[in-house]
Amino acid sequence: QIGTHDAVGAIARGHQFVVVGDSRQLPPTSFFQRGAEDADELEVETDENDVAELESVLEEAQAKGLPQQLLSWHYRSRHDALIAFSNHHYYDDRLTVFPAARQQVEDLGVRWHHVPDGVFLSGSDRTNPNEARALVDFLVDRLRTTPADSRSFGVVTFSLAQRTLIEDLLDQARAEFPELEPHFSDAHPAPLFVKNLENVQGDERDEMYFSIGYARDEQGRLRMHFGPLSTSGGERRLNVAITRAKMQLHVFSTLKAEDIDLSRTRAVGTAHLRSFLAYAARGAGAQSEDGAASFITPLEKDLFDTLTGSSHRLATGIGSAADRVELAVRHPHEPGVYALGIELDGPSWARALTARDRERGRQMVLEGLGWKLHRVWSLAWARDPEGAREELLGAVSQALAGSEEAATEDGRSAS
Repeated sequence: QIGTHDAVGAIARGHQFVVVGDSRQLPPTSFFQRGAEDADELEVETDENDVAELESVLEEAQAKGLPQQLLSWHYRSRHDALIAFSNHHYYDDRLTVFPAARQQVEDLGVRWHHVPDGVFLSGSDRTNPNEARALVDFLVDRLRTTPADSRSFGVVTFSLAQRTLIEDLLDQARAEFPELEPHFSDAHPAPLFVKNLENVQGDERDEMYFSIGYARDEQGRLRMHFGPLSTSGGERRLNVAITRAKMQLHVFSTLKAEDIDLSRTRAVGTAHLRSFLAYAARGAGAQSEDGAASFITPLEKDLFDTLTGSSHRLATGIGSAADRVELAVRHPHEPGVYALGIELDGPSWARALTARDRERGRQMVLEGLGWKLHRVWSLAWARDPEGAREELLGAVSQALAGSEEAATEDGRSAS
């Protein structure tokens, strides 16, 4: 968000410079102004969030044709569903996104909360009180049952008015429940925040709560104008809003995807909002428990037959991007959890540009996402299939035993 006029002095003093940024997120903005480029909107309603985009040093550097390098590995999200929508819609599926070892679990990924009785108050309020109360009630329950040192929380809204309303409701909850204070304390390394779209870029929390806010008004009318989202470049604001969570994104919305009539607007941001609401509502990133297995190489088929023949349940192609875990053993007692990932020297391995990425980087990221891994080399399988088979089955047995032991320890700690 650095304007050219702020950057040019430092650039003039340097012999070399590097501009780091993301053209798919927010450029510098100026509140309370409308850009002339938005005059062709089919339906225009001004509000306090309307902004005009200003020139940025990143855009200047791109316009001058300076060499560009994409930093493609995505590290923030602890579940691939948190970045899959943005990777497809904004980054042309070029980000390298790694899947989590825990796919269908309650505390990771994208979770949809429909608020059917929400109403967007027209006039000076411009808020959705029912949606705000639903969000705060759910969040307060989470805060009261979650130790402050175990998870961080944040709230993002489309509008300033909805942000202020949620802040007021949280203040009331803090007065009623003093045990919430550790989550808000300045001593917390990442205290809970409530921010609107224009102020949240660069922030991240383990668990984010997103209030859409916009809905039909008291007369049942729904305007196809959603504040800054409906302006030119508004889709970048949606990208910012939905990528702040490291572990889970809760979407609170009165609107459903089918409520948005794209014949009444040409705004790209509005179209993307419609797609995102559909994405969140259908259970983003869910893996089918009983989907048909697909194999890229003959080795995958051999490994699959070997493990299913030993009564293990498997999944293939885990992940939502190109870089997937080829085979994984499902945990027998924890649905949606994988006890062991099996890595092969197949297409994903060969796609890495350096030995460090192939042999260290990918493994480190996957282990950081909770995976236990076992590597099967195709040459070893071809030369000594019986020995490689015994080694594989031993790794599976060890992983399952370790999972059972960890579950037992968790049960003892909880009691």
